[in-house]
Amino acid sequence: MRIPIAADVAELIGEFAERVENRSLLLDKFAFHKDWGMDYSRAHDASRWSLLRVSERGPAVLQDEATRRREQSQRLAARNPEKANRLREESDHASRMASTKVGSTDLTALRARHTRRFVSLFRAAFADRAEIVIAQLEGRLAINLADSLIQNAGLCLDRLFGLPYIPGTAVKGVARACALAELLAATQVEKAKLFRVFRQVFGTAVSDFERAGELVGLAEHLGAESQDYRGRVCFLPAYPVNEARVVVDLTNVHFPEYYRTGDGQRLAAAGEQPRPNPFPAVERGAQFGFCLVASRGDTEAGVLPTARRWLEEALTSRGLGAKTAAGYGWFSLRPEVLEVLLTEEREEAEAAIQAESAKAKAASKAAAEAQRRASLDPVAGRTEELLALDQQRFAELAKALQTQDEITQRAFLALLVADKEKREDWKRWNKKKPDIARAIRGVAEGLKVKLP
Repeated sequence: MRIPIAADVAELIGEFAERVENRSLLLDKFAFHKDWGMDYSRAHDASRWSLLRVSERGPAVLQDEATRRREQSQRLAARNPEKANRLREESDHASRMASTKVGSTDLTALRARHTRRFVSLFRAAFADRAEIVIAQLEGRLAINLADSLIQNAGLCLDRLFGLPYIPGTAVKGVARACALAELLAATQVEKAKLFRVFRQVFGTAVSDFERAGELVGLAEHLGAESQDYRGRVCFLPAYPVNEARVVVDLTNVHFPEYYRTGDGQRLAAAGEQPRPNPFPAVERGAQFGFCLVASRGDTEAGVLPTARRWLEEALTSRGLGAKTAAGYGWFSLRPEVLEVLLTEEREEAEAAIQAESAKAKAASKAAAEAQRRASLDPVAGRTEELLALDQQRFAELAKALQTQDEITQRAFLALLVADKEKREDWKRWNKKKPDIARAIRGVAEGLKVKLP
């Protein structure tokens, strides 16, 4: 059995998509559904298995579960064959899913490097029109839980790298909520000034001022201006600048019958098996880069810094994503990390420039050398090649000099005449190697070269 994919796709990626390495693709397209691929019953652990295999240390847990089910199947084979068959099938499915390989260290490092490079280029490109905040997760991050094939178990994952990120809409949403709370709590005098800044940062719509709107009662501050107004600050998606680990977390256990019947008088724990509800989360310690940019050049002074302040306050005092009341999505500000990142990026850029310059110089030198060698006559070029030989290889050439071509012979004899070290070799051969010396003289006489 396999998840419902075409046979040619299954051949390429595996029957359970175990050869897919991208978390985003696995969760969006190849999650294992509880009604898929089971002959004997529904796979109640399907959602949890789909999350385990894209999470840190999840495959090891899956393999342990596969082993445990296989052992239980063997024990029940005789007295309960139907249950034994179900356990054996579940063991096979869990084992296949445990072989999935995600979370490549190279990809994680590449994603962080791309983010650091982007932050540096972003700051250089927009200068005073940009604000950058580096914040570190102090609790796990649960974001986009409702947007997934697995109910209430989504996570924002980059399409290319399969790694977590925070959408710009979520960043803007938490900053706006913080700003709105400050605006509504301000005095009447402060409210007029804050409303103007709020409007320039986030913009407003007609619906904001209607009966159920969040800005009802503040229309008096508009004056003659339209209620529809486009904000001037862009909130970009936040990507990790270091390792962002994906783990499986659990919500409070669910008692299916209790919630199905809605019988509040009956104790849920009475005779019912609780089922934990797993969901993916980003582990604490991940550092994200939050980038803000003024979309127009005529943005008033102070608007962008105020937007940054609202964002920082939202991250540190309100949290981001789901389950913030339970401690999820809370950040601490790490301004020192930004300076380190920018310094490292600057040093890397300078090193790259120096390496490119050195490469260009080496190429220029090699080209000049090739041109010089090309201008030499054949004997002079061969002479330089023989000069690079060590003493042993030069002596071996001397023994076989009579069999060499004329250019090599003339180059060899030229070295015996012009090079001090080679003349010493010639003197030694005359004293201790008369056969070699005699052969060299014969070549020299034939070419009419006078030896020292």
